[in-house]
Amino acid sequence: MLNDLFKRIDPKGFRSCFVEWTAAVSRVSEDRLIAIDGKTLRGSFDKFLGKKAIHIISAWSSGSQLVLAQLKVDDKSNEITAIPELLALLDLKGAVVSMDAMGCQKDIAEQIIGQGGDYPLGLKGNQSGTEQQVEMLFVHRGTNSSHQDIGKGHGRIETRQCDVIDDPALLAGIDGWPKLRSIVRIRSLRQDLSSGKEPSEEIRFYISSAGGSAEQFNTWVRQHWGVENKLHRVLDVNFREDEDRIRKGHADQNMAIVRHTALNICRLYHDTKKSLSRKRLAAAWSENYLDCLLGFKTR
Repeated sequence: MLNDLFKRIDPKGFRSCFVEWTAAVSRVSEDRLIAIDGKTLRGSFDKFLGKKAIHIISAWSSGSQLVLAQLKVDDKSNEITAIPELLALLDLKGAVVSMDAMGCQKDIAEQIIGQGGDYPLGLKGNQSGTEQQVEMLFVHRGTNSSHQDIGKGHGRIETRQCDVIDDPALLAGIDGWPKLRSIVRIRSLRQDLSSGKEPSEEIRFYISSAGGSAEQFNTWVRQHWGVENKLHRVLDVNFREDEDRIRKGHADQNMAIVRHTALNICRLYHDTKKSLSRKRLAAAWSENYLDCLLGFKTR
């Protein structure tokens, strides 16, 4: 019955309801960093019908840890064409919108600025000319701000060194990026304590319209990648998203919105004694707890 219902619901209208509801319940002050990232719903393919698994891009608030909006990427397209449509759903005034290299496009940067936000965007091969300019500036010029962050967990140590150049005279040669204020280099050194292997190093570059210290950029980059553990992993582990084989009609898109709604409801209900899994379990066992979770009652 539910499958028949969700395969017929217009996902565009359903998504609009979700976005309006989330905007009403989220706290604007907590949504300063909004991470844009994509995830493939691996169980949504249909081999018999030749249907590929759908790919969803989501806007996730690091502060409130809520999903703000989502959008299916067209089968014949990619994230670059879907991101502007996703951004148009959001109120970006005062927000910092972060993306990996896929979203590092000048028209996307223009849209973020036009909607009142700022961007830090990851640089990679798709903007090779800009990346080379940025890399050479860090090689030949001194940095204006540096910060080192050391994190431990899951059997490894990661040292993240962040360097920032924000001298307008040095940035003047990097053309075409709206309101460019900072370029950022982050060196990540990861050491696996259990394997005994040599530490691995990764260097990433970012361009940004936002000003800030190296410590601030280190925080923003760390918050951006929080989308992997605090959204994508939660959807897979707690909601078993990749195991979901609902795929007929619009059901796969609509069920993604349902999972995001359930996740937001659990995150909005502040019960410090229960994890997300225990909240869901308590709601299944207790109608009273379910009413509290949904906001119909207070504890």
